[in-house]
Amino acid sequence: MAALETIRKKAVLLTVVIGLALLAFILGDLLNSGQAFFGDGNTIVKVGDEKIDAIEFQKRYEEVSAQYQNSGAQMPDGALIQNNVIEGMITEKLLNKELEAVGVYVTDAELTEAMTGKNASPMMVQYAQQMGFESPAQMYDFLFNPSKYGVTADQVVEAKANWLRLEKDMEMMLKQAKLQTLLMGAFQANELDKKALFEENAVTSEVAFVKAGVAELNDSEYAVTDAELKAKYNETKNLFKLDNELRTGVVISVDVVPSAQDQAESKALIDTTMVLLKGKSGVDDVRNNSELVILENTMRLNDITDAQIKAFIEKAKVGEVSEPKFVSNEYTIAKLLGKEMAVDSVQMNFVTIQGDKKAQDSIMTALNSGKNLAEVVDGKMVQGQENMWQVLIGAADSIKTKVLNAGVKYFVLSSNDQMAYLAKVNKKVAPKQLYNVAIISHKVLPSVKTINDLRDNLQAFINTNNTLAAVDSNAVKMGYQPMPFELTSTTPQINGIANTRKAVQWVFGASKGSVSPIFDKENKDKMVVVALRDVFDGEYMPLSDSNVKSLVSMQALTEKKIDALVEKYNGKANDLAGYAQLMNSKVDTAQVTFGQAFIPGIGMSDNGFVAEVCSADENVVKGVVKGNNGVYAFQVIKHNHSGRTPGAEVERQFNSTRGANAVMQNIDAILRKSTTVENEMIKFF
Repeated sequence: MAALETIRKKAVLLTVVIGLALLAFILGDLLNSGQAFFGDGNTIVKVGDEKIDAIEFQKRYEEVSAQYQNSGAQMPDGALIQNNVIEGMITEKLLNKELEAVGVYVTDAELTEAMTGKNASPMMVQYAQQMGFESPAQMYDFLFNPSKYGVTADQVVEAKANWLRLEKDMEMMLKQAKLQTLLMGAFQANELDKKALFEENAVTSEVAFVKAGVAELNDSEYAVTDAELKAKYNETKNLFKLDNELRTGVVISVDVVPSAQDQAESKALIDTTMVLLKGKSGVDDVRNNSELVILENTMRLNDITDAQIKAFIEKAKVGEVSEPKFVSNEYTIAKLLGKEMAVDSVQMNFVTIQGDKKAQDSIMTALNSGKNLAEVVDGKMVQGQENMWQVLIGAADSIKTKVLNAGVKYFVLSSNDQMAYLAKVNKKVAPKQLYNVAIISHKVLPSVKTINDLRDNLQAFINTNNTLAAVDSNAVKMGYQPMPFELTSTTPQINGIANTRKAVQWVFGASKGSVSPIFDKENKDKMVVVALRDVFDGEYMPLSDSNVKSLVSMQALTEKKIDALVEKYNGKANDLAGYAQLMNSKVDTAQVTFGQAFIPGIGMSDNGFVAEVCSADENVVKGVVKGNNGVYAFQVIKHNHSGRTPGAEVERQFNSTRGANAVMQNIDAILRKSTTVENEMIKFF
């Protein structure tokens, strides 16, 4: 039963029953959108000729949501979970299809060995031990033969479901490992590959250089013509390739925060609270105020993580109250209610017995007659742990009394007709100073009036500015800051703003220039309004898009200025000192290898400059050559050859950058390029 309790606390719930209300919602939503429930009307994604339907997706989504809830982690935006789930399901479909095509499969014997065998996966060994079992095989026996351990099948349903999920994951891991082995045989570095990879990093060039950046030239003197702009766009248009329809617009996000009046009222509440707390009634005079959160705990000084409160408690007298601390719209006050010297922790042995009273008495008699714990523990009916340190702070008074009054023998912590918990105290620490502390906190929240005023003002704005053009013209004047956005139908949020999936759906049903209603039902911290600017559903983003035009213009302008710098400086000096004087710069040094991504003093991926350096002769001044954001005059001082020969590290590098590992790391993107994926989630969720 102890193992069962551990599983209940730690295991992630992976199977959630879809309720009738949820099913009715999905049905109603599909029917209301004019789609048939059966057939393609229920398909949210097509992966090639395979389908993912709404019910299948919803079940997986509920399972993942349950994992977050049971793990205690903060729940992310539901739309982010939905997006991750559907992307994972698409990847599964793609990968399974590929695995089937190449004949990769896992036998029952292979799966059993990986899950519960003598050479079980380390992941399974660690998982079983975390759940309180000696091995995965023992855990499997417990879950699938619960009656042997005095447990009913209903009591292990959740843990069993988690095991089956792990089994499915393990099967996929084994398949992927086999696929990678196949790829290892298919992608082998030949001698030319090895030589090229080796030579990319075999020579390190010491170089002295002078740089003139494009910033020294005025933009206005190098205006880019329409012809130049169009030519640059055609040259770089693959950067703007569209895989899905793209929509652009602006979003206005209004933070729902306390007003000055709300802050003043909270300050008045805290002032009153401080007066009451300084009385002699502990915290009783403020206990019934629903706007205050009061936590009373006995703690050691080191248990207090807040430095300000810790410093106060260390020096305070009983009854004293700290000054209010105000951080992130929350007041925090501490009051020292009492002090005592007491034992805070003990070292103990624990024994769990699954059996009737007779079995319980027999085990305790054996232990107290001198038998070691190892002699009675069998991992099934009797389980135990020795020399565990336990903190007594916060323990129930009945437990604390038993522990502190215990002798040198085992005693019963708790028991019933089917189970008992025994304990033995081995060591007690010396009494320590303990503090009984009350922490009183108050969160300053926006009042109903504040929320209504924010909404009314925003509604008044969109009532009189109900087109994109009007929003562009008047938003800033009225105190709103419209921010540009780009969305595809699968984007879970607008500009990373939580709970804006409904606004995304609105965007994909809207016409150009229109302005949305206020979205504030899903996100209680913000009010959101969006306006649609443009719809791009062609093969490429057009040059007419402001973002595309801005980027292309910058590239064309930079290249034009670099050409001007070449004309200005090329061949105008004989040495680096002369170029430094011409460029009003200084001579700097760097070490360069051909495969180097970042060079101190140069920057990221200045490939043109790197290529010139690696191919230049030593002690020859070259000037000037083009870089990404300027021009260089340079001189290679020395090419340093490593003197080594290609070895095993070259093959490892090939494997990680161009071989099997590289393919596996990018397999999702590779498979998606060869398969048509039609994602219609926007119509459902």
